[in-house]
Amino acid sequence: MGTEIEIDPRLLALQNTRPAVPAPSEATLAAPRSDVEALKDGAAMLVQAGNRVAAIALLWSAIAIEPLDLGAHRRLAAMLANAGDPDGAANEYARYIDFVLPTGDVGRAAAELSYGATMLGGHPALHEAAEKIALAVRALVPALPEPAPLPIPRLLPKVDLRFCVHDDGRYRWLQLEGGHADLAPSAVRLLDGGDNVLNMRPCIAIAHGQKGHAPAIDGEPPSVAWAVLGVSDDVVAALDAGDLPPYRIEAQIGDEWLSTSLADTGCRVGRRAARAAVS
Repeated sequence: MGTEIEIDPRLLALQNTRPAVPAPSEATLAAPRSDVEALKDGAAMLVQAGNRVAAIALLWSAIAIEPLDLGAHRRLAAMLANAGDPDGAANEYARYIDFVLPTGDVGRAAAELSYGATMLGGHPALHEAAEKIALAVRALVPALPEPAPLPIPRLLPKVDLRFCVHDDGRYRWLQLEGGHADLAPSAVRLLDGGDNVLNMRPCIAIAHGQKGHAPAIDGEPPSVAWAVLGVSDDVVAALDAGDLPPYRIEAQIGDEWLSTSLADTGCRVGRRAARAAVS
């Protein structure tokens, strides 16, 4: 006699069950479709019926209602291109980009330009749209501050000086006199070709009516300052030859050191033969 197996009645109840699919709510069934979606659906049906002209008209209406609807825009551009109107298709891509840029979504505009260029290739309308995107990209970065204006170059005057060479038996001295009321030097200095200062001395003012050491020149204003610099035989030889470089003498006027124009008075007090410089 076999053993009878008792089956749980709950398993029998679950044997024929299926997942329940919720029925659409009344609110979902009653929700109206948007005008743009209705126009796109209508355009699709007209295309299937072979009436592309009417389909394009419906898509024009759709983008007039919602200029940034991507689906309506791309369908319209594709239909214009397929209808043999690449200019119209390119202008549609450009129109869409014109509406996207004011929203600040430069990336979206660039992506649509890339898509349009892939579909149509090069076109003047797309090049113009690319320039607008480039301007929008540059506008993302704040403008650079205006550069500071460059200083206006000015010509510096030269200070006129007259010189004498003195010799005390051990050293040679260069006495300088010159300047005038507008260019009264406060100091003078001697420099070599490497801009090294070899000697610098303050100037001594010459009082009005006081006679300087250098002979006066008819028609020239009287000197207003004088100074004495110790110089080497090389400098004396260069002065005698009338070719001072690489040495030069500068005069201080205010905070600036100005070049000088030297005039030889011919005065050589205690003159002795210059020693040859040892190289």
